[in-house]
This record gives sequence, C-alpha cells and structure tokens, in this order.
Amino acid sequence: MILSLVLAASIGSIDATALQRHVEFLANPKLEGRMTGSPGEREATEYCANYFKEIGALPGGVGGTYFQDFPVTYGGTKAPNSDLRIKLSDGSELAIADSDWSAVYGSAENQVATGSLVFAGEGVVSDQRDDFRGLDVGGKFVMLFPAAPRQNPSNAVRAKAAEDRGAVGVIFAGPTEDGSHSVMRTTRQRGIGRDSRLVALAVSADVFTKLLGLDYNEARTAAKSGKVIAPKQTSASITAKIEIQPNRVTGRNVIAVLPGNDPNLRNQHIVIGAHIDHVGWGDVGSLSGSEKIHFGADDNASGTAMVLEIAKHFAKSKSNRRTLVFQLYSGEELGLIGSTFFTRNPTIALDSIAAMINLDMVGNYADGKLEISGVGSSPSWPALIDSVKETAEIKSVEGVRPDSDQWPFANQGVPVLFLHTGLHPRYHRHTDTAEFIDYAGMQIVGNTAIEIIKRIDAMAEMPAFKRGQTIVDRKAPATDTSDRNMGRRVRVGLIPEYGDGGPGLLLSGVADNSPAQRAGLQGGDRIIMWGTTKIESIEDIQEIFTNSEAGKAVEVTILRDGKEMKMTVVPEAIGDLLAA
Repeated sequence: MILSLVLAASIGSIDATALQRHVEFLANPKLEGRMTGSPGEREATEYCANYFKEIGALPGGVGGTYFQDFPVTYGGTKAPNSDLRIKLSDGSELAIADSDWSAVYGSAENQVATGSLVFAGEGVVSDQRDDFRGLDVGGKFVMLFPAAPRQNPSNAVRAKAAEDRGAVGVIFAGPTEDGSHSVMRTTRQRGIGRDSRLVALAVSADVFTKLLGLDYNEARTAAKSGKVIAPKQTSASITAKIEIQPNRVTGRNVIAVLPGNDPNLRNQHIVIGAHIDHVGWGDVGSLSGSEKIHFGADDNASGTAMVLEIAKHFAKSKSNRRTLVFQLYSGEELGLIGSTFFTRNPTIALDSIAAMINLDMVGNYADGKLEISGVGSSPSWPALIDSVKETAEIKSVEGVRPDSDQWPFANQGVPVLFLHTGLHPRYHRHTDTAEFIDYAGMQIVGNTAIEIIKRIDAMAEMPAFKRGQTIVDRKAPATDTSDRNMGRRVRVGLIPEYGDGGPGLLLSGVADNSPAQRAGLQGGDRIIMWGTTKIESIEDIQEIFTNSEAGKAVEVTILRDGKEMKMTVVPEAIGDLLAA
C-alpha cells in the first residue's frame, strides 16, 4: 500500500477520491448487484451517462442517446398463468400476494396438483435422522425449509426424499439464509431435479406461519437439529400449477465519445471499455452460493469508475488526436453479451477502431502486479508496454484472454489490451465490497492506462493486428466512418422511453441542439410514422437511420396528448456532431 501511495502521488493524473466515489455508488446496496436488465443496472447506466454528459463527452449510442439496448434471456421466472390457491378449514381462501410466492426451478410444469399439507422440517434423511419419520406424505404437499448456500442435502435431494414417499408437491418456506430474499428465487442452484414429477414452489415466512400456526424462527432453529415441531394447524388444502418462462430482459450498454482533434486521424477510434454489470443476488456465477447481494466492487465497479475518470482526463486535456469511444457493457457476466452485441451492431465502423483497451477488476493492485494481457495481438504492443513499465509493476501476457470484453473485439481483428489486477477470495462473492478496494492502486492503474492510450494515439499509423504468426496490416478508412458499417448514418437526437410497449416510439426527451429539438419534438411525443414508414418500435427507427440521408427533410407523424400532429425533421450527419 505504501508503494501504491508513493507512485500515485508521483503521477497524479487521476483523482483517487473520485474513483472511490464512483465505486461506492456502483457497489451501493440499492443497486442490488447491477444484474443485467435489473433496476440496479438501469440506475448504474443512468449515473454513468449523466457523468459523461457532465464532463462534456458526446452521446455515442443509438438515436442520439448514450445507450445501446440489447435483448437478454437467462434463467427463469414464474409465468403469469402459474396459480396457487390455498383453502382453509373453514372453506375460505387464503389471499396470497404475488410477491409472497415463487416457482422453483425444476418444478413439474403445466399440471395441477392438489393435496393437503404436511410439515417435514428440513426434509433430511440420513443415518442420524429422518425428518419424515411418522409422517404420511402420500398425495400431499410437503412444507420444507430450503437448504442454505452450499448446504447438504440440497433442495433437490430434499424434494426427492418427499417424492420417494409419495408427495405430489413441495413448498420451500422462507429465505435460504439471513439477509437473502424473503422468498427463494427461481434459480438453477436453488432448484430441484429436472426429472422430478413434483409441483414445486416457494413461499415467504409469513405464509408459513399463516398455514401452520408456528413461529417461523423457532421452527427453523429446531429443524436444524432434526426436530420437527408439530404444526398447530394443517387442515389447509393446496392447489397449485407452475409454469416457468424464460427470464427475458433488456440489457443496456453506455457509449460516449470524445472527438479527435487531428483532421487526419479523427476518423480512427480508440475504444476504452469495461463491464458495468455484476451478478445481482448471486443469480448467476456466485462462488459462495449465497443468495445475498453480490456488490461487485472490484468486479467491475472498479473498471467502470476508471473508464469514467479516464474520460474526464481527456475531456479536460483535449489532447486526443483520434476519437476516443468510452463503452460500458452490460451482460458480461452472462457471457460477454453486451460487448458481443456492439461488435455485431456497431455504432462506429469496426475497421476504424485502432485499438480496444479493456479494464476489468482493477481494484486489487496492492496484492500484486498489474497484468496486461493481449500483448500478442499487435506487433506494436510489446515495445509500447515496455515503455510504460515505469508507471506500474506490470506483468505482460501475450495471449488474448476469452473471459472479458476484449474478446469479441479481438475476434473482429482489432488489437486489444486487457488490464487486470488479479483474482482474490472475494471474487464473485457477496463480500466484494467497496471497503476492500485499493484506490491508490487504482490511481496507478488508471494513469498507466492513460499513458497507453496516449502512446497509441501518438502512432502515425493504425497498429497492425496479429493472430498467431499472421500479421495483418490495417489501413485507416479514407473518409469519415459514420456512414459505413454503423448502426445509424444520421443523428436526430431522439431519447426513447425504454421499456414502453408501443405502439410507435415513445420519447422521454430529445437531445439539446438536435434536429429533433429544432423540429419541435419533445418528451411524451409518440412517433407513429416516419415519412411513409409505420413505426412500431425502436428497431424500426434504427433501420430508418441506417438508410437516411443527412440534410433531407422528412415528415414525422406523432401523437401528442392523444392528438395526431406532423413535424418536419432534417437529420444531420454524425460527422457534423463530431465536428461540434
């Protein structure tokens, strides 16, 4: 740590306090681990977009915004036509809020099970205990406590014991551990066997008490030692049907641009990226198995914070000859989805990207050297990395790692470098919190990244790409790449209301000094026609922007306060934006 402080003080380009402020916001409990498509991810991306705007970086996303949305499907969730009905002994039906129950992964689907209720504690069967002893569970639903993270027997084993004894369904009651969700989540690691014939669901501790008349905490404590407290009431009749649908969400990349100041080089781009998402409540990839918030301070609030402060550095210095593109990807933890989506739906021509610099888990410098991998992806990189070794203790690795967002770019023939400070015991666990980050070390890594960017920017030519022993010389595009291989050719300045179901495209606002603003469009307007093309969704607009001509007026039909209106919009070239 002393070495970190000395080196950071001697370089002093990035503010460690600002880095800490960003990390603490992004790893805040209210963001709930920034799972792709979650409200926490949305808040994180809004925060970063606002920061880019504050420092003067221009929107580089879709439709004049800082965002690029993409579809994601992962895991499962309770489908709307799932049903749970509980009839009490007096014939009345117990009302249960939708938030008080969930489907269990692996449940038998699209079949109705009906039965009375029996309680079997943890459902453990071993040489030392049998929680089912003396119980008749045939044709019934069995209420069980769920397994804690990494606990044996698992939920699947507990459910199998109930099924072997003739049960028609299982109900897991309460959270998996203190501090986790009140109702067990629909995830594979919490699920039962896919070959099970049981209808399986989970309920809250409050529902448990209403059904059995027992104090939840007292019953669960007793069950840990194999004691099953007899319920005070078990006359409820359960009827349940489960259907699990794929969990479909919308992820969001953040993209901002700092135009280059050299007219001969500004058509080239240097991408500086990091992933902004993490694993939420341990929804995917948790190494602790805990169903608690995984804060993702090092993975990857640290890299996101560094991208923000590198952008601020160049926004202030205005020294970049090439155009710098700052990208924050979501969906990395689900398989590099956001960065892959960008390379398949680029907002700049891929052949204009001189290099891609990726920052992932850069908050652990005090524990060792800064690893820079991908050095073999360009013959220019070894000498360049040697030239910055006075800024940090660097371990140079030739190969391109496939486990972070530089990989999709390398697959497209773009030279890459990946900065990383190593794994640690908190990796993908709920203990990856902001208090453990080495902020002085982050300052060193960030300043090293700046020096790398400066040296790439100082090159007279685009760096060649190297794969194996094959070297591919790369020539810069002769003209502005804004109309080649891009997701859009023109800028209008629309800010869509993401998540709106249509019809048409609902606007949450328009960019300042944009063609949309000059035409009189405003937040709350719903675009239903663009020229003679009917608009159903944002994808229709993106397709139009791909084929539109700058300077050619188009009549746009909108709905405003329920009334149809027509506006004339004159799109402008993206190149005009970059010249501003």
